[in-house]
Amino acid sequence: MDVLWKLGTALADEVRAALPDEPHDSTVRTLLRILETKGYVVHDVRGKSFIYRPAVERAQAQRSALRNFLGRLFRGSAEDLVLRLIEDEVITPAQLDQIRKSAQPRRSRRRKGDSA
Repeated sequence: MDVLWKLGTALADEVRAALPDEPHDSTVRTLLRILETKGYVVHDVRGKSFIYRPAVERAQAQRSALRNFLGRLFRGSAEDLVLRLIEDEVITPAQLDQIRKSAQPRRSRRRKGDSA
């Protein structure tokens, strides 16, 4: 998905070339087909070629993936996820405080937009 978000549209060969270690052609085509089945990718046909493009924006896909991830591994608890990140030293309490501070303006803008 990252390749398609960066390029906008691409042939399967272009996606493959942009990936690390250039996976096998059939692997990339299978992944694109799966992503299309799940509604993340769409394609247009030009001649004999399929031109792929993202069907969802990055933020929408992130929200969906995060909800799925939280549900499967953390019983839907964001708090449990954050605690795991702190316990495994992936994120420090100081970094968490910085994230909280930078999130404050976002929350304020969202509330103002919600009340309009």
